[in-house]
Amino acid sequence: MSGGFNRGFAPFAAALGIVTLFSAGCVYPDLKNFSREERTLYLYNFANSTFDADAQTELNETLREEIHSKEDFLLVPEPEEARLGLYGEVTLYRKEGRLYDNLRNPTRYELIIGVRIRLREKPSGRVLLSTEESATVHYSPREGFPESEVQARHRLLRELARNIHRSMVGAYRGTYGQVE
Repeated sequence: MSGGFNRGFAPFAAALGIVTLFSAGCVYPDLKNFSREERTLYLYNFANSTFDADAQTELNETLREEIHSKEDFLLVPEPEEARLGLYGEVTLYRKEGRLYDNLRNPTRYELIIGVRIRLREKPSGRVLLSTEESATVHYSPREGFPESEVQARHRLLRELARNIHRSMVGAYRGTYGQVE
């Protein structure tokens, strides 16, 4: 009798576990409970120490879109208006072949990017976050779901912008605590 109950309950328990796992992963803490004035941010132009000429420009724009879409930090047009400043430097950008055909031509690539970031409280100069973030994506222009390098690069920069934003929110919460 108990064996029948367990067999009938197992699929339900498995489904409940999957739903719990996915819903727990979707919870994303925001900063909307904190004062708007305390969350003003000036995004400085990122520096670039790689051979890719436009990585920092594209990352800066993608990060601006990410921050704006989440509305955790309020971007301001002038550094004097901001309580916080975000500085960064692209330290790594690389494209590597990962899978080759019989003639040793790459058919699958990996894009890798790394940045060093620093979130600073402007009035005091206190550093809230100083870390390195990275992202990587794989793509192929010829197999599976073909994707151009430009499309893969956009995907790479969006992922990196999400990673940076997540780190910024965590550092801010860690510094200023929970506001109820």
